[in-house]
Formats: sequence, C-alpha cells, structure tokens
Amino acid sequence: MMEINSGNKRCARKVQLLVTSALLLLQSFLIIPEIFAEESSSVHIVYMGDKIYHNPETAKKYHHKMLSSLLGSKEDAKNSLLYSYKHGFSGFAARMTKSQAEDIAKFPEVVSVIPNGIHKLHTTRSWDFIGVHHPSSKTVFTESNLGQGTIIGVIDTGIWPESASFNDEAMGKIPSKWKGVCQVGEKFNSTNCNKKIIGARWFLKGITDHTKNLVLGNNDTTEYLSARDAIGHGTHTASTAAGYFVENANYRGLASGLARGGAPLAHLAIYKACWDVPVGHCTDADILKAFDMAIHDGVDVLTVSLGIGIPLFSYADQRDTIAIGSFHATSKGITVVSSAGNSGPISQTVSNTAPWLITVAATTIDRTFPTAITLGNNLTLWSIDNGKHALGFVGLTYSERIARDPSDDLAKDCQSGSLNETMAAGKIVLCFSVSDQQDIVSAALSVKEAGGVGLIYAQRHEDGLNECGILPCIKVDYEAGTELLTYIRRARFPTARLSFPKTVIGKWISPRVASFSSRGPSTLSPTVLKPDIAAPGVDILAAFPPKGSKKSSGFIFLSGTSMSCPHVAGIAALIKSKHPTWSPAAIRSALVTTASQSGTDGGLISEGSTNKAADPFDMGGGHVDPNKAINAGLIYNITTEDYIHFLCSMGHNTASIRKVTKTTTSCNKQKRQALLNLNLPSISIPNLKRDTTVMRTLTNVGNINVVYKAIVKSPYGIKVRVEPQILKFNSENKVLTFNVSFISTQKLHGDYRFGSLTWTDGNHFVRIPIAVRTIQFEY
Repeated sequence: MMEINSGNKRCARKVQLLVTSALLLLQSFLIIPEIFAEESSSVHIVYMGDKIYHNPETAKKYHHKMLSSLLGSKEDAKNSLLYSYKHGFSGFAARMTKSQAEDIAKFPEVVSVIPNGIHKLHTTRSWDFIGVHHPSSKTVFTESNLGQGTIIGVIDTGIWPESASFNDEAMGKIPSKWKGVCQVGEKFNSTNCNKKIIGARWFLKGITDHTKNLVLGNNDTTEYLSARDAIGHGTHTASTAAGYFVENANYRGLASGLARGGAPLAHLAIYKACWDVPVGHCTDADILKAFDMAIHDGVDVLTVSLGIGIPLFSYADQRDTIAIGSFHATSKGITVVSSAGNSGPISQTVSNTAPWLITVAATTIDRTFPTAITLGNNLTLWSIDNGKHALGFVGLTYSERIARDPSDDLAKDCQSGSLNETMAAGKIVLCFSVSDQQDIVSAALSVKEAGGVGLIYAQRHEDGLNECGILPCIKVDYEAGTELLTYIRRARFPTARLSFPKTVIGKWISPRVASFSSRGPSTLSPTVLKPDIAAPGVDILAAFPPKGSKKSSGFIFLSGTSMSCPHVAGIAALIKSKHPTWSPAAIRSALVTTASQSGTDGGLISEGSTNKAADPFDMGGGHVDPNKAINAGLIYNITTEDYIHFLCSMGHNTASIRKVTKTTTSCNKQKRQALLNLNLPSISIPNLKRDTTVMRTLTNVGNINVVYKAIVKSPYGIKVRVEPQILKFNSENKVLTFNVSFISTQKLHGDYRFGSLTWTDGNHFVRIPIAVRTIQFEY
C-alpha cells in the first residue's frame, strides 16, 4: 500500500512538473510573438532637410555612416538601406524597427523619421476647347514654340513607349542640361527612349517592402519590372501633357480627330513610382526618390496626379511627401503641378494644398456623347454615354418588379443576387441608385448574371463616362429614371431600344466644374486658397496601352483631376518655353490671374453638382486660358525665402525650419499675419473679426511704361479698400507693393463670401479671387 501511495506521489509530482513546464512553454509562446512584433522592421524615411553635401556620393557615404552607427555594422546598414536621397534634398529610406526609428530621430542632423505610407492616383478636343489651336503635324516644323526645349517630368505609373503620341518626329535636340538616363528593365530597353521620351526611371523598393507580396512576373499581376506602364494612367497623363500629333485618334469611333498634348514639342522624363499592387498605389519612399532624381536630371515641370486624403499633414511633415518633395523641386526652379483630388463635391476635401504647388481642379468640355433611349410609345430620352454596342427593341422592366425577394430593397439598385433570373432574361433592366455600396458597374454585373441584356441606371449627377464592358449600360439622372419608370408602370408590354452614342461638339454649356473634383477650403492652411486653377478633366481622350487587344485604338477616355493636372503641366511648359527665366510662382500667377470665369454661353461657370455659380473653392482663379497666361502683364512672384517665412508663421520652430531649408532664417519674430501676406495670386481670410490689412506685390512683365488701375468686387458684407488704387510702372519701378484693407459690416457669424481684385491697363486684366469668412463667435 505504501509503495502504491509512494508511486502515486511520484506520479503526481511528474504531472505537476509537466503542467508547470507546459504553462511556462505556453507563456513563452505568448511572449515571443510580442517580441517579434515589437522588433519587426519596416521601411522608415529619415529626412534631413536640404543638402548637407554638394557631392551626392559624399552624402550617400554620410547616410551609410549614420545607419551603421545605428545598426552596429556596415553590412547591416547596406542590407537595410533602400534609397539615399542626395540630389534635391538629404535623407534616406531604410528598414528599421520602431525603437531604431525612435533612436535615429534623436540624431542632431535628422528633421523627422516617418513610416513609409501610401499615396493613391487621383484618377483631342480639350486643347481646342481651351484655345490652344496647335497646327497640324505637317506644319509643325515652321512653329517656334509648342513647348520646344522644355522637359516635363511625369511621376506616375510609367509609360507605353510604342504609343503614336510619343513619336519623336520633328522633336528638337535633347537639352544639354539633361542628366537623366533611360533605365532598362522588363520589356523596356534603351531603344524605347527617343527625343520625345528622353529618360525613364522606376522605383519599387518602397512598395515591395510595404506589400510584402510584390512578386512581379507572377500570374497574379500584369506589372513590369521597368518603366513600362501596366495600368495606363501614366501613359494617359504623359500624352495629355506633351503627346505628339496623332491623326484620327478615337475610342471605338467616338471623339475622332487630331490628338496632341499641350506642349507637343516638349520632352518627357518618366518616373514610375506607382504600381499595380493594388492598382495605383505609391509609397512615400518611392515618391521621394522620384522627386530626388527628377531634380537631379534637370526637368522644368513636374506633373504629379496623386495625393493623400483627409486629414492632411503639415508641410514640414514627411508624411506628405508630395509637399516636401515639391518644396525642394520648387526651390530649384521646377514648376510642380498637382491634382486637387476626386472627393467632390464635398467641401474641405482638396488635397495638395502646399502654397508652392499648382493645384488643379477638373472641368467638363463642350464635347458630349448622347445616346438615344427610344421607348415603345415612340418617346425618346437622351443620355450621355459611350455604350459598347446598340440594342434593338427588347423588353424593359424595373428591377423591383423582378426581385427575387420582394420583401427586401436589394433589387432597387440591382445588388448581387437580388434579381429573378427568369423574369430578367432578355430584358433591359432599370435600376435606381439608392446606396453608396452599389454603382453602375456592379449593377451591370448583377443584371448580366440574371440574364438581362442591358442596364439603365438612374443616379444623381456624376460627371464622366462609365463603361461596364459586359453589356450595354446607360447612366441617366433621377428625372429621366422616373420618366422611364412611369412608362413601365403604364405600358402593358414596355419595350426600349438603345442606340449607338454620337459625338456632339459645342451644344452643351461648358465648362462646368466636375462633380467629383475636390473642393476647398484647405483644412490645413485656409489662408492659402485652393485649388489654384481649373482645367479639362472629364472624358479626356489620350493615349493608353493596348494591352494585347488587336481592336484597341491606343486611346481611351478617362476622367479625374488626374487628367486636368497634365493639362496645366503642358501649359506651364508652353509658358516656360516662352519665358525661360520665370519662376514657378510667376508661372502659377500667370495661370491664375488670366483664368476665365465665363462659360460658352457667356454666363458664369457653374458648379457641376448643383448647377449654381462656381466659387473660388471650386475652381480657384477660374478656367485656364493658355493664350492669356503667356501674356500676363503682371505677376505675383514668391521666393523660397517667402515660403520659409510662411512655414514659420504656421508655427514651425526655427530649428526645424533651418533643417528643412538649410537657411539662417529665424522664426522668433514671425507673426501669424505673415500667413495672409504670402504673395499669392489670391487672398483668403478665414477669420475676419473686424478688420485686417493684407499686403501684395506685383512685378511688371509687360510694357515698360504702363499704368494699372484697381477694380474691386467686394464680398457681400465686406468693405474692401485698395491703397494705392493706381500703380505706375516704369524702368525704375518694375516691382510695386499695395495694401488691401478688409472691414466687416456683418454682425453675425458667417460663412465664406467671395469677391475679386483686378488690376488693368486697359489691355491686361490681372485678376485674383478673394475669399473672406467673418467670425463673430469663437467656440
């Protein structure tokens, strides 16, 4: 018995030890992932401001030395480093743990250290519409301008070099200042560059580390390990900015005509920083490297159709790599044009709001594609579409009538699986948009799955053509949708016929601010009026990769501020070609002060979602007018030092400003009034209590001896006084300063009111927009 009892004690002791060991083992398993999670490395950007060394190789060695001291060995530093930024500014991108990032942030040379974030793309007739009447390709040799000699850099998804838009016939010599390369890669070799595409680079270290699954060449992606464009966005924007003449360009027979970019004789430099993983994603590390190399290579203009959403980051915060990259580019004399974003028509959604950027809103043009919907009672409704093919008379039904389950609302907007296949078969289905979860493409898929042969989708006004691809789909507004529904309810056997769309020019009032175009004011710096300018961005026909399709014309329609941005970049190249000494601020001023506020009917340009008159937060100075911009008369110029004072007045301290810019500027005496006095071609006062005075300076770039008089259109409830009211320019007085005083007559807390200030000599009309908000109550 004792032996048995003794054995049981030994057994119990073993069980106790096993349980204790198991618990300890389990605890260690729980701790290990936490350790690994804490110590896992990811890409961080170490930003060190303006260049420390003029020699790029010395800068790179310095970056290696810093990283080696952090990580403990030269080998670890070599394996960690992705990019060394050493041309336009100083810094590097490297893999490091969170604790290592915190440690290197304490180095005295470092401005900031941030994780590698993601940015997204802001996804012919337009040039004639805005007044750039280029000659045909046959007479181009006799022309002296067209952007000749300028270089437009495109930070985007790459390029399809075989497109006819990138033919280098009649192109001039590559500028001697050019220091770029034609980087070879997958399906892209040195022969893909020419006198039009003079350089191409690609950057993917940041996106590769970020996604962890970017295995190019595998069956899940069509991407190329090169500057070749797999998405098409970069090809489209590049050809819009500087595409060469292409006869008979069209998309499936629509919009046929002569296609060309704004500056057909400008050279292109391609910087692929955005990839198809997922579609249109670009990381901070890759974008910054693209800016760095573009500065090194010698571009004149950069077009950047991408950005971040709300909330915005500080302009000295490297999480907004477009703001910081463009600051250094602008300080080197490069004009940077960016898209406003596609989050409209909601206010306060504009992105790329840094004052040194030209931020572009999107508008419609006077070309439309009406499609006839003929009903069985001979009534014809018109919609705007680019339908894939015509459809003869067939049955027409309303989606709720053929719901699989009449007790729910899923069929109203044709959600997946909501339609009865038997009742939908062979019919055109009318659906109404009732939720944010559904759109015309998803509805078309549902109709197709149910056996339907066509879709009519009723929704709120939304600019831009939609192509469903799988069946004919037509977008109508709610009024037309209700008219169709009334017919369906009254007819015994409702039928309809969908016709081919037509190309119609000059019959619709235009331009209109596109419904999707992001609106101001800026949430980060409301004293900087954004967007700056508006340009065509709806249904723009431009080059696109054929992607193996034998039927492809090599052109496609796309809509977005991504499309309006390269329009302005092309015009900036035209101005730069004509005025090579003008600063980026001078070019922006010329664009804004000569912009138009009138449509083709002589009335004010309307805001696309409501049809009310557009204001400066919709379109900035107005719709771009290239011909007037080249002969601006006066300009509002801004120096890098002015931008530094602006950053100081935003609350940044002297130390951070000096690191970013490598200047001796002191922020101690900067007042917040400096925010209002930045010499922008606009005035925005977000918090007028009683009165304030704003200062501006004008530079004469026209006739030497000239007199300008001020014309003021005051915002409602605001008294505006200009001193002096007359500016006399001559050989000695080329630069003159004036003050604008604002006095509120409002007794109530209000919203923004708008006006303008125009200086005229009878020939030039140099106009800037004004936005003022009266504050009578502080929270």
